[in-house]
Amino acid sequence: MKCFMFNQLKLYVNDELAPAESKGLEQHVENCPQCQKHLQEWVEGMQEEDFSDIPEAPVPDAFTDEVMDKLSDAVPPRSTRKRSSLTRRQRGWDIVKKTGLVVAGLTALVVTGTVVSPTFANYVNSLFQIEKDADSGMKNAVHKGLVQKLEQKATDQGITVELKELLADSMRIAVIYDVYDESGKKIEDHVLNAKLIDQNGKDWFEDDGGDNSGSHGEFFITERFLNEIFESTEATPDQLTLHLEQTEIADKTGKWSFEVPIDMKKAKEATKTVAFKDTAFQSPQGLGIELKNIEFSPSATRVMLDTTFPKSAYLEVERTSILYDRKNPQGAIITEKERDPAFSGENMMYEITNEKGEVVAAWDMKSLDDGLDNKENVLFTPRTEEEAEERPEGDVLNWWHTFGPIQGEQKLKLELKKIYEKKLASPKFDLVPTELDKKAATFKDETGSTFTFSSFAWEPGNGEDLGEAVMTIEGTLGKGIVENRDWSVKDENGKTYPASVSTESTRDKDGRVQIKGEITIPRLKQQPKKLTVSYSTYMVEHDVKWEVPFEIK
Repeated sequence: MKCFMFNQLKLYVNDELAPAESKGLEQHVENCPQCQKHLQEWVEGMQEEDFSDIPEAPVPDAFTDEVMDKLSDAVPPRSTRKRSSLTRRQRGWDIVKKTGLVVAGLTALVVTGTVVSPTFANYVNSLFQIEKDADSGMKNAVHKGLVQKLEQKATDQGITVELKELLADSMRIAVIYDVYDESGKKIEDHVLNAKLIDQNGKDWFEDDGGDNSGSHGEFFITERFLNEIFESTEATPDQLTLHLEQTEIADKTGKWSFEVPIDMKKAKEATKTVAFKDTAFQSPQGLGIELKNIEFSPSATRVMLDTTFPKSAYLEVERTSILYDRKNPQGAIITEKERDPAFSGENMMYEITNEKGEVVAAWDMKSLDDGLDNKENVLFTPRTEEEAEERPEGDVLNWWHTFGPIQGEQKLKLELKKIYEKKLASPKFDLVPTELDKKAATFKDETGSTFTFSSFAWEPGNGEDLGEAVMTIEGTLGKGIVENRDWSVKDENGKTYPASVSTESTRDKDGRVQIKGEITIPRLKQQPKKLTVSYSTYMVEHDVKWEVPFEIK
């Protein structure tokens, strides 16, 4: 049952309560769990009927400065008593300031006054709720109480690093922080070195690299996905300590050091796991897939699976690239042969749907153009696989695919729809660059793909910078082909250069992929007279069908 006082909030905002009633409402909400609970539900959009007549206002970048203007704009006009916009604005501010409440259908929150319930106070105060680089999983972790204030500062050489908030979920750890100089100016160029220490003194970041770089909204957010480190939620230690340290920022030498204790027990308890046994699929192309676990935490969902493919499923690919190292700081062009698998746990497409048939998550091949892919709710982690384990039946790799949170008890279904196979190619398209502006050159290769090259542009080098050539490329790929990879060109002297192809892709009425974009050839000393363009691999899609029902309990 809803507390009857909750309905008076709209009257409060419109200044339709007597002074004594207003003060009584403020005091009541501070101490009424029912009002606090229903207000929290309203903030989450669960009870829109309470303020259905008030339109939502988009959250501006400078939220704190503009919140009162939004309150004023969002409050509906009064018909009985006329009040100025300043008065309505002040009434809105009073309820925010005095009780920590949110009004007028705003989609993000600022609280500057009295703390209400701890869960709700964290929810409305958290920077993860308003940072533009925070994703839906971070916001959900706030709601589940997995965020804590830090308020730690370290200042040296006139530069301050300030930790604001910590998010500790079973899937990832994230910190919102700030770096600024004596004038308050943000310092973008910095890296915080990190260690994650358990109770036995083991650094779990040691074998995984410890550098943490941050994205930048109002503040910086740095995060590490723990599925890079711990094989399961159960394997995660209950107690960890995050060490953040740097000895050089903005070319200044100093020491900025922090220790943040992390209790992982609450995060582990909030994570549900669905385990599968002998749930496997064998594709006609030779790829075996076994579904192992799906973990559901407040901030993310993780699908864990194994792939198995035989030794014969490897390709020897000749690849031209630019090598940067200490000996070659400007880069050196190298061509070498590499052993690539024809299949990959990343190169598949599946959907997770609920009982209504709605797609709550979908994985697809990372490299696909936006016009072709079917990704939904994906959180890309830096790494998604472990090294292959050799077995008699073939090489087995462990994979994890990470999505935004999927919450609540419900019945779901994973449906595998496609797998992608890498194949070798060796086309040769001979071009005279200076003639392309006059007449485009069209070729058809052995895969059934057709490519047209045109609009050659040459940009000479300047000093140590070498020249660059750009051509327009259009094409219709062969049946079942979704992309071409590992492009290179050879000039009239037989020297090979890497080429990057940037395209937009669509499908025609027959389902074939159409591409249009540019092919760029870097590091040319002079304008080429002739070019031979080629690519060494391409990706073919195979339609498959495999369904696995499961339930979150």
